[in-house]
Amino acid sequence: MGKRGRRVVRVVACAVAVMAVSALVAANVAMALLGDTVDSFLGTDVVNVEPEERDATMEKGRALAERVEAEGIVLLRNEDGALPLPADVTQVNVFGWASTQWVASGSGSGQVAGETMGLLDALEERGVAYNTQLTDMYRGFHGERAYRSAGALNSHDTEFCRLYEPSVRDRTCYSEDLLTAAEKYSDTAIVVIGRVSGESIDCPSAQYKVSGRDGEVDVDVTRGYLELSREEEDLLRYVGATYERVIVLINSTNTMELGELETIPGIDAALIVGTTGEVGARAVVGALWGDVNPSGRTVDTYAYAFETAASWANSGAMGEGTYTNGTGLYPADGTLNANVGVTETYDGVRFVDYVEGIYVGYRWYETADAEGFWDGVENEHGTGYDAVVQYPFGYGLSYTSFSWQVTARTPGQGMRVGRETNVSVTVRVTNTGEVAGRDVVQLYCTPPYEPGGVEKASTVLVAFAKTRLLQPGESQDVTLSFALDDVASYDCYDANGNGFAGYELEQGEYVVELKRNAHELADCDYARTTYYLPSDVLCELDLQTGAAVTNRFTGESAEDGVSIDGSDSDAGITYLTRVDFAGTFPRQGSANRAMADNVMALNLYGEDRVEADARRYESELATPLDQPLASAAGDYWQLTEDGELTQMGRELGLDYDDPRWELLLDHVSLADMERLVLHGYLATGSIDGIGKPRTKEVDGPAQVGSFNQLSYGVGYPGPTVLAQTWNAGLAREYGAQVGLECAMIGVDGWYAPCANVHRTPVGGRNYEYYAEDPLLCGTMAAEVVAGARDAGTYAFLKHFAVNNQDSYRDSLYTWLTEQALREIYLAPFQRAVERGTTGLMTSYNRIGATWAGGSRALLTSVLRGEWGFEGAVITDYADHQTYMNADEMLRAGGDLYMDGVFRNGAFAYGFTQDELLAAEGTPEEPRAVSYLTNLRRATKNVLYTWLNARATNLAYNEAAASVGEPGIERPVKTQGFNYVGTALAIADAVAGVGVIAWAHRVLERRRMRR
Repeated sequence: MGKRGRRVVRVVACAVAVMAVSALVAANVAMALLGDTVDSFLGTDVVNVEPEERDATMEKGRALAERVEAEGIVLLRNEDGALPLPADVTQVNVFGWASTQWVASGSGSGQVAGETMGLLDALEERGVAYNTQLTDMYRGFHGERAYRSAGALNSHDTEFCRLYEPSVRDRTCYSEDLLTAAEKYSDTAIVVIGRVSGESIDCPSAQYKVSGRDGEVDVDVTRGYLELSREEEDLLRYVGATYERVIVLINSTNTMELGELETIPGIDAALIVGTTGEVGARAVVGALWGDVNPSGRTVDTYAYAFETAASWANSGAMGEGTYTNGTGLYPADGTLNANVGVTETYDGVRFVDYVEGIYVGYRWYETADAEGFWDGVENEHGTGYDAVVQYPFGYGLSYTSFSWQVTARTPGQGMRVGRETNVSVTVRVTNTGEVAGRDVVQLYCTPPYEPGGVEKASTVLVAFAKTRLLQPGESQDVTLSFALDDVASYDCYDANGNGFAGYELEQGEYVVELKRNAHELADCDYARTTYYLPSDVLCELDLQTGAAVTNRFTGESAEDGVSIDGSDSDAGITYLTRVDFAGTFPRQGSANRAMADNVMALNLYGEDRVEADARRYESELATPLDQPLASAAGDYWQLTEDGELTQMGRELGLDYDDPRWELLLDHVSLADMERLVLHGYLATGSIDGIGKPRTKEVDGPAQVGSFNQLSYGVGYPGPTVLAQTWNAGLAREYGAQVGLECAMIGVDGWYAPCANVHRTPVGGRNYEYYAEDPLLCGTMAAEVVAGARDAGTYAFLKHFAVNNQDSYRDSLYTWLTEQALREIYLAPFQRAVERGTTGLMTSYNRIGATWAGGSRALLTSVLRGEWGFEGAVITDYADHQTYMNADEMLRAGGDLYMDGVFRNGAFAYGFTQDELLAAEGTPEEPRAVSYLTNLRRATKNVLYTWLNARATNLAYNEAAASVGEPGIERPVKTQGFNYVGTALAIADAVAGVGVIAWAHRVLERRRMRR
C-alpha cells in the first residue's frame, strides 16, 4: 500500500472512531434523559422518613378521605324519614349488578389505584349481612366491567361505557326461588346505579348494554348512557312494589337523569355518593344507618332531560362537527389516535361550538325561568321550571332541619354601592331538629339586565359557607361576603354601545339573595337585599394587579390571529342570546363546515410564526446572548444543601421579583436550561452547578401517584365529591394532607387539581372536575393548591383552558365568545391565581384556532399580564409534538414541556451558544434574543415554582410554631443510587476499552503491513 493509501486508511479509521464516540455520546445523552424518567418511576431518591411515620400519615389520609365522602354525600330523597335505617336492620338485599363493580373512581390519570372498598365490603365491615345469593347471581351474570383493565385511555366510548344488568324478568338470573328467598331475607332493598367514565372519551349518547347471561352487546339508541336503562327501570319498579324500604345509591362519575326516582312508586330514599375512592364506601354505609348526617349539596343542575340544557346539542362526540376540507391537516394527516388502544388514525379535523355562551348549568336554567322560557311546559313532574329541573344546583336534604336568621348585612337595604363595595351578610344558623348536622348557606346576586344589551345570567353564586357540626338547638353565625366587582360582566362586543369593551358594572339595582339552592329563596326575614349602582362603571384595570383588561381574543384584537368566536373565519355561529332565547336556543349541533384559510394557516406552528415572534424583540437587541458553557456558581448561589433550602433558595422562593434572579440565571448554561425546560414529564432535571436537584412530579387529582407509578398515596373520593361538601376549609385540609403524602413518597410536584367547569353532563373527566359553577370550582381548587403549598408541594392546576370534553380532544378546535371564556372558563383559574397558585397545566384542545399551550394571548397577556401570575406553565402530555410544539409553547409564555417517557423534546428553532453569539448584529439577532429571553424566563419560572413551595412550607411552620400550632414537617429527600447513571458509566468504560482496543488493532495491522 502506498503513502496515499495509508493516509486514506488513517482518515477512515479516525472517522470511524469519531463516529463511534459520537454515537456513544448521543446514546449517553439519550439514556441520561431517559434515566430521569426511569429513576423517577423507580423512586430511587431517599426520603428521610421512618416507615411508621409514613404509615401514620397514610392512615390520617384515609380518615380524611372518609370525612370527605361523609360531607359530600347528597341526600336527594327521604320519604317519611326512611333514612336513617333503624339499628335493628342487620341484613339487607343489595340489588343491581353495579353493586358488585362499585365505582371507586373514573379512569385515566385521575383514577384511584390499588385496593378499594366497595359497598359490600363496607356492609360486611359494619356487621350488616347482605344477600349473597343475589350477589353471586350478579357475579355469575358478568364479572369485571369490560375494558376496566385497559381503561378509558385504551378503548372507545362504546366499549368502556357499557351497561350490565340482567332483566328482572329473566328467570335464568332472577329465578322464582331467588326472588322468594330475597323477600324472606330482608324487607330492605338497596339498589346501586353505577356509571363510570374516563379520560379521552365522553359518555355516549346511546346505551351499549348486556342484559342476558353471556349475551351480546345490544344498542339502545333511544336512551343515553347517563339515563337509566330499561333493565334498571324495571328493577326499580319491582323492588319498589315488593320491599318496605327501598334506597337508591347513585354511584356515578357523572350527573344522571333521575326522574324515575319520583315517578316509580315505592322508592323511599336516594343518595348521590359519587366515586368513593379507597375507603369512602364506609361513610356511605355510615350515612345509611345515621352515623353520618348527609350535608352535601349538588354541584350540578339535575334536569329531567339533558336536552333542555343550552349546551346539550353541542356536547360530547355527538356535538362535534368535522371540517369538510380538513384532510391532510393535523390531525387528519395520518396521525394515530393514541387514546383508543388500537392502531387507528384520526378520520377528520373536529370542532365544537360553545353556542350557549355564558348560559351554562344553573345560569341557563334559572335565567330561562326568569324569561318565561319554561312557561307552557307540563309533564308528569309538574309545570314550568318544576317540569324541567329535578334538583337545582346547590340542592340537598338532611336528617335534621335548620332555621336561618339574618343578624347583620352591610351595606343596608337600598344603599348606593360602587365597584369596590364589599357586600356582607351574617346568618345565624340554628339546628332545629333532633340530630346533629351541618348546613350550607348560599348567597346569589342578580345584576341589572337590559334586553339586547350585555348578556347576563339572572342569578350568580357569589359566596357560600358551611357550618360546623351543630348539635340539636345549637347555633352558629356565618358571614358571607363578596365585592361588587365579582359580578361585573364582560362586554366583548360593546353590546351596550358605550364605546368600551371589557368588564363593566351597569347602572341599576343589584339584588342579593340568601338561597337554599340556586332556585329557592331562604325562608327568613331579610333574605333579599337590593343595592343601587348610580352610574355605569368601566372596569378598565384589574383591582388586584392594576393591569389593563381588554379584549385579547375577539375580532381585530385577537392576539393569536383569529377571533375565538369564529366571526372572522366564516364559521357562521349563532350564539344564544337572552333577548331571544326561543329563537336562538340550539336544538341541534353545528353542521359540518369548511375551514377558513386564516384558521388553516394556524394548523401547525412554523417558520412564519417564529419570524413574527422575533419582531417583538427588535427593540431588545442589546440583550447579552452569552451563557456559560457549564452551569457553575459559588456557594453563595447554591439553592439547596443536603436536600434543604439554603438562605438564598428561600429568599428567591419568596420573592419572584428579586433582582438576584437574573444574576443566578447568568450562572446556568444554555444546555442545562434547554434540558430543564424541554423534558418535564414525571421529573425535571437537576442543575448541579446551582444546587437544583432532580424533582419528581406525578398525577392525579384523587390520589397522588395513581397513574403509572409504583408508589402512591391514599385514594380519595373524586373531586366532584369534594366540591359537594361545599366546605372550603376541608378542601384546604385535603390539599395539605395530599401535599404531605407527596413528600412521604418522594414527590415534589402534583399534576392536580383540575379547575375545568362541568359544561355538560357527558364530560369524560367530569369526575376530576368540581362543578358547573366557576366560583365553586375556583374556590375549591384554590384551597387545595394552597394546602399543598403549605406542605411544600407545588401543584399544576389543570387543564388551562376550555378542556370541557374529551372526545377527539387532540387539536379540537373550540369556538366561544370571549365573554364566556372569561366569565365561565377562565374564572376558576383566575381565582386560584389571585390566591397564590404557582403552577398551571395547559390543555390538548385549541382556543379558537390556536393550541391552548401555544396561545400568547392566554399565557402571556391574560395569565401573566392581567392576572399577575408568578410561576410555571407546563403542557399536557405532548404525544404529538408537531401539534403540541415546544417552540410555540416557549414563545407563547409556556415554561415546561411534557415531552413524554422518552424525553425526546427538541427546539426546532433553537440556537446553540455559538449560534447565539454569531447572530449578534445579523438579521438573526431578534430570533436569537427571543429564544434566549424566553428560555431564561422559563428556567426562572420552573425554579421559582419549586423553591416557592418549599419556602412556603418553612414559613407556614414558623407561623404555626409562633402560635403553638403544629406545623407540616416535610421529610428531607436526597438523591439515591443512580441505577441508570451507573449502568451508563459501566457501558462507557466497556465501550471506551472496546474503542481503544479496536484502534490499537488497526494501528498494529498497519505497522505489520509496513
